[in-house]
Formats: sequence, C-alpha cells, structure tokens
Amino acid sequence: MEILKSIISNVTVYSDRAQITRIAKISLPEGENTVVFSDLPKKIDQNSIQVKGGGGNAVLNDIKFKEVFHHEIQNEAVAELFKKMIDIQKEIELIDENINLEVKELDFVEKIIAKSTHVAEKETINEELNPEKWIKMVDFYRQKNENISKKIREYKYQKVELSEKIKVLQKEISSLGNDKNKTTNQVEIVVTNNTKEELVFSLTYIVYGAYWSPLYDLRVSSENQKVSIEYKAQVTQNTGEIWENVKLAISTAQVNVSGTMPELSPWRVGFYIPLPAPSAEVTPKMFSKGAKMKMDNRKEGGIVEKEEEVMLRDIIDEAPMKKPKAEVKTGATSVLFEIPNKVTILNDNQPHKVNIIIEELSADFTYAIVPKLSQYAYLKAKIKNTTEYPFLPGESNIFLDGSFVANSSLKLIAPTEEFEASLGVDEGVKVEHKLVKRYEKNTGLISKKSNIVFEYQTVITNNKKHKHKFVNYNQIPISQHSDIKVELITPEYKEDTDFLKIDNEKKITWKFELEPTAKKTIDFIFSIESPRDSNLDGV
Repeated sequence: MEILKSIISNVTVYSDRAQITRIAKISLPEGENTVVFSDLPKKIDQNSIQVKGGGGNAVLNDIKFKEVFHHEIQNEAVAELFKKMIDIQKEIELIDENINLEVKELDFVEKIIAKSTHVAEKETINEELNPEKWIKMVDFYRQKNENISKKIREYKYQKVELSEKIKVLQKEISSLGNDKNKTTNQVEIVVTNNTKEELVFSLTYIVYGAYWSPLYDLRVSSENQKVSIEYKAQVTQNTGEIWENVKLAISTAQVNVSGTMPELSPWRVGFYIPLPAPSAEVTPKMFSKGAKMKMDNRKEGGIVEKEEEVMLRDIIDEAPMKKPKAEVKTGATSVLFEIPNKVTILNDNQPHKVNIIIEELSADFTYAIVPKLSQYAYLKAKIKNTTEYPFLPGESNIFLDGSFVANSSLKLIAPTEEFEASLGVDEGVKVEHKLVKRYEKNTGLISKKSNIVFEYQTVITNNKKHKHKFVNYNQIPISQHSDIKVELITPEYKEDTDFLKIDNEKKITWKFELEPTAKKTIDFIFSIESPRDSNLDGV
C-alpha cells in the first residue's frame, strides 16, 4: 500500500459546502497495487467521491472509502505546535524551580537575621548596644531582600509571558484540530499497472464546513453617471484543510435544495378526532441521507504556477488560460465564477475576500429631497442589471466620487432587473426650507369656524456642473374628523401630471430638472378649518 502525497489543486465553493480536487503522482511496479489518499477531512460526503487516473496503461479496479483511527497526532502542523507548547511548559517548570530557590534563600536569610538578632540581644544585656553592628546587619538584610524580590518578580513576569504564548498555541491547535485519538478518512484505490510510466491520480469530493456570501462595492461617478459594481465573495471555511494556492471557483448553485420538483399529495378534509395520549415508547429519529451530487459537468482548471503541477494537470486535463477577470459560466440553473488567480484560504473560520468580477452599468440619477424632515439632497441611482448573471442578496459598500458614503445591502437582482441604490447626501445641492407665515384666515366675527393657513417655501439650488433630475416630497395633513377640513391652496392640483402627483396618503411629489446654478422655488400652502376654540392634534 502506497500513501499518495497529494495537493489540493481546485476548489469550488457553494453556499454551504465545497468541492475539492486533489492530485498526486506516483511510480508503481507492474501488477496490482493499492494507493491511498490519506488524511482526508472528517466532514467529507462519501457519496460525492470521484477518482480519475492518467498516464500509462493502467486500470482502476476498485475504490474504497475508509475511516482510520489514530493513536498519535497525524497532523504535522499540530504536532509541531504541541512540541512548542511542551517546550514552553518546561521553561515554566524551570522558572517555578528558580522561584522556589529564591524563596528558600530569602527564608534562609531571615533565619540568619533572626539568629543574629537573638545572639546580639544576649550579648548586649547590661551592655551598651553597638549601632554600627546593627546598621550593617540591617543593610545586609535590606540588600539581600531587594535582590531576591527583584529576581522573583522577573521570574513571575517571564511566567506570565510564557503562559500567554501557551494560550496562543492552544488557539492555533484548536483551529487546526487536535487529531490525537481521532479518526481520519482515506480513499484506497486498487489499480493494475501495466507500464513503467509515472501515474497521476485525481480525487474529487464534497466537504462541509465551507460557504461563501456576496459582498459588493458600488463606486458611483456623478460626473459621467456610471456605476461600477465590484462583485466579491467572502469565503469562509472550517473543513480541516488549508486551501493553499488553489484554483478557486464560486458557484451560485443551490445544492442544498432538491432538484426534483415536489408533487402534490391528496388534500383531504374531515372531522377532527383527538389522538390518544402518547406512550412512553421513544421513537428513534430518522435522518434522510443527502442526494448524491453530480459534479461531472464541471471543467477543472489547470495549475499554472509550478512547472511540475502543470505537467500533472496536463496529464488529466488541459490547463485553462488565465483571464483578467473571473470567467463566468452560466448554466441552466446556476452561475459559476472561475477566479483567474490562485488563492489561499486558511482553515480559520474567518471570511476571506475574493474578487469575482467588475461590471460598469449605466444609472439614472435623481436627487430626492424631503424638506420637512431634512435640508439635504439625497442622491439616488436607478441601476439596471445588464449582466447575464444575478446579483445575490448581500452587503454593499457605496462610494461616491471616490469617497465612502454609506453601507447598504442588495436584494436578489435578476438579469435585466432594475434596482435602486441610495448614495447618501450630496452637499453640492443646496436646500432652503422655511415657514413663511402662519395666520388665521378671516371667516367673519360670528363664524364658529377657525381657518388656519400655513405657507411654506422651499428653494433648491443646483450647484453641480451638470443638469440633474430632482424629486421633492411633502405632505398635507389627513383629516380624521368630518368637522376638520384640509385644503391644498398651492400648488393648484386637479389631476396627476409628470410634474405633480398626490397619492392616497396626501403625499405630494414634484418632479423637475435643473440646469447648473439654476434655482427652483416651490411654494407650498394649505389651510386647516376646524371648530373655533377646538384643540387640534398633530399640527
């Protein structure tokens, strides 16, 4: 049995799993041989395993999946970390011994002082004390105490630093997985070799613990009214493997959803009959096994950095040429983005950003203004997805003319579908809004009605270099009582037009365009009639 030294060459990441391709080469004697892909991750899907071979006149006879129990640490990286941790623990033990020695020395010094003091007291009975002798004794004790205490403090500081290093190593070991006394998976391949040529094997399998989510950077130019969308993938994996220098592909396929259309069952209706009380017998839970995935329709990319890897890949399949952006492969039900450059994704359960593609789309810009609530103009862009692939739901970062303006999110946007993006405040548009006056309209001395008139004015100035579209929003109150009447005085309204519209909630919309440096003055006047001396709520 020969253990193959394989490398991960290709990875395709789905929304909740990943497809891994490993390749290896080996020279085998003629006849029947068994070769093994070892140390495979625990989260592997056995049904997804595929093996291919190339080179020479050889026959693949059998493929077996096995679980192997290990008494020792198999992962070299984990074993090395354990060795470092043991070395540090030895240093800590040595420090503890030194601290104990210093404590014993301090205790010894105190005993000497105590004995000397006792003798000195006997010698000085009925005699005059010798100050010089006492001073020397005190200086000796102080100096020795300070030196020993300083050494003990230094040892404790060193011990704290070493303990922190052990914590870091423990976290690294935890992230890699301590495989001592654990099982690992392996695939055994029985092959009959009829040649002296070197053989090449590829192993493809599905592994869980990996996923990706979309992330977008929307870069907007207000000058040429273009939107550049940088489509990125945040790839996260905790599969137990490090994807080092691999050819990466991102798939939108929903492999967790069954591809078989559900069928309707008979829908029956009858009288309700209560069920009997459940017995104490426990019914075991049944778990359905995932459907076997078909991955043969995916073309694997080649390895293009190391000469030896190129040779290995060429034996099985031709290496695809590099392209300046991800190659988009649109299938009947999904899209595959093949990343042109090789990447490394660590097994750390942390998101790693990968650039997928950059698209430049045309946008229709409009400045939206709500002067009642804010004296700023908010730039909005209506964008059409003219690509052949969908934009999946995800977070987005918005940049306007090179400056970051906001965080937002995109919903699912299909090809040819339009969507709106809020681009934040643009201070190049000036908005002035004020209450001109509020007064009571003369209704006569004997009238039992009060009629209050509100006059507002909004002035919008386009300080941009180009003509732009504007939408101004305002509203009049909605009467909640038959004795309260609200009348719109200005603008005059008869029916909806391209310039002026009013909806059922009495929200008014003005649409217009402004040339550079041009101003638009909007007068907004309405009145509220109600019984005199009544208290109105909401005004």
